[in-house]
Amino acid sequence: MANLFENKDRRVIPNWRSFGRTTVLGELNSFQPIRQDLSEESSIDDYIIDYELNNTIAHAADLLSAALVNNKTKNSIVIKAANFVINNHKNATSSQISLAKKVFDPNIEVDIAARFSDIGSSSLNGIINPIIFYLKISETKDRLRKYPFNSILYVELSRYYSVLGQEKRSIQAMKIALHLAPNNRFILRSATRLFTHFNSEKNNYLSYIHRILKQSPLTVLDPWLMSSEISISTIRSQNSNLIKKGLKLIDNGKVSPFNFTELASSIGTVEMLNGSHKKSRILFNKSLLNPNDNSLAQIEWASTKDDRLQVHQDNYKVKMSFEARALDHFQNKEYGKALDFAAKWFTDQPFSKRPIMFGAHLASTFLKDQELNVTFLKAGLISHPNDPQILNNLAYCMAIESKTIEAFQYIQNAKNNYEIDDVTKICLEATEGLTYFRSGNPEVGRELYISAIEKTKKTKNQNLNWKAILNYAREEIKEKSEYIEPIMQAVNKIPKGIKDIEISTLRAEVLNEFNQY
Repeated sequence: MANLFENKDRRVIPNWRSFGRTTVLGELNSFQPIRQDLSEESSIDDYIIDYELNNTIAHAADLLSAALVNNKTKNSIVIKAANFVINNHKNATSSQISLAKKVFDPNIEVDIAARFSDIGSSSLNGIINPIIFYLKISETKDRLRKYPFNSILYVELSRYYSVLGQEKRSIQAMKIALHLAPNNRFILRSATRLFTHFNSEKNNYLSYIHRILKQSPLTVLDPWLMSSEISISTIRSQNSNLIKKGLKLIDNGKVSPFNFTELASSIGTVEMLNGSHKKSRILFNKSLLNPNDNSLAQIEWASTKDDRLQVHQDNYKVKMSFEARALDHFQNKEYGKALDFAAKWFTDQPFSKRPIMFGAHLASTFLKDQELNVTFLKAGLISHPNDPQILNNLAYCMAIESKTIEAFQYIQNAKNNYEIDDVTKICLEATEGLTYFRSGNPEVGRELYISAIEKTKKTKNQNLNWKAILNYAREEIKEKSEYIEPIMQAVNKIPKGIKDIEISTLRAEVLNEFNQY
């Protein structure tokens, strides 16, 4: 039984991109009339010397990164390096060119989303190539041998490891970055995303990053970090002490709407979850004065909880707003377009599981395209090689196609995971039942399905119970067994007008199978 995408409560956790791309998006700009950046500044002299000795684009990009993060873009050698990159743009990456342009104009408009224009569900295969990330890791390590105190390089290394699902190495690299620059906005926001991503019952990373955020003197001044602290507090079911300060900061007129967009969205989410919909709407509308992709996606999610919140995506020219666009097309029942944006969303955030489950759900439930479903799920295995939900869903797909050897292998891989939530355990048991049915052993399959159905009753999850019953009924009908009549009695008790499209579709398929039988 497939364990599909759930529209869980969303929080305004920072999106995590490369330093160059984050700089181009404007999320590292100063937000105050007088700069009060408490980031750890360091000398860029070593980078200047290295660039002048080597005179390559890679060394120029290293110098530009160091200059931007330390607010030293007026240096004559930095300007020289920026011109060098621009004049040799054919040999430079889009990120390197963007860094160079930022030196001359921090407000310059650079189309960093251009590389995503041709990405869609049909081109998902091969977009995330592990070999490329291994090469990036090797290159970053080479740079770190020359610049062992470059905190930004450690963040980039952490991100590459996270894309490959290498949790321990990713965490280790980020902790080094935090040690080198504990008061740097880019590093603190990246760390917030990483530790939220890898948080589990076994590893309580949320308490760790929460402590780091609260200890930083920058958090009480910076609206971007204030938003992160409030969101982490909400996930941990705690009340943040920064909400009142955040509200004053939003209303004092000294911070631009773009710089408080995530903060307004975070506090708006808190008010919504507390039942204060009027206050939340005011704050969400303030977040829309000049949103980024994260706050735009948050209000898309919020609009499913409060129908008075309406967002017209075409009114906002927000870069990299792939998640928001995917959710918007989904709500408008434009499933093909939603799937294409899910592919872009995953390409932008390749360490994230959410776009994978969203895309797979669209492909399997709404578009009935099992090939695309499998494509999304296998892409998700790159960063989540041991994820029981993804493995279960792949096993389900293989079993449906009667590829039972592959199905059993995915099931076994999922069982090797020690952290499986109760719902996934039930789905996995039902999937194993399906696999036994399709492999010619209905007796074992029947026992597993009945066991899974009984367990769904204990969860008090009616939809889960109905899914298990319908999946089981389909297999008994295909088997033409003596148990068809009692299971069909259970099927007939499922309401006809149920809103869940997966259940209603599955119910129709089972009834069709039964009528043909």
